[in-house]
Amino acid sequence: MVHGESSVTYVRSAAIACDGFLAAVDIIDRRWSSLVIQAIAKGCRTFSQISCYSNKLNDSSLSKRLKELEEQGIVRRTIVDARPPRAMYRLTQSGLELVPILDALEEWGNRNLLAGTGPGGKTGE
Repeated sequence: MVHGESSVTYVRSAAIACDGFLAAVDIIDRRWSSLVIQAIAKGCRTFSQISCYSNKLNDSSLSKRLKELEEQGIVRRTIVDARPPRAMYRLTQSGLELVPILDALEEWGNRNLLAGTGPGGKTGE
């Protein structure tokens, strides 16, 4: 009986951990979300600066991602009282916690995918 009880506890713990993992991946896996987070982390504060960080991202997609990231508590938008008024973006504490994870993914990609030595590379197959 003790073995069965610990198995149930393990399965429940694994399900909870899996849910957290899937929720986190859902945020960073959305097209352009990780790029937007990285742009803000690297000092881009305005819509145009974030847009320039990647010229492949159109304004409509950027606007949509910024709104989603704001709703998810990853990005905070502040309106600056200027003429004309403009929005400034920064990462929340939750967003800042994602930065080292995204940096690690970037480093892994550079080492293993772009260098030609990993799963997608020619010499690491």
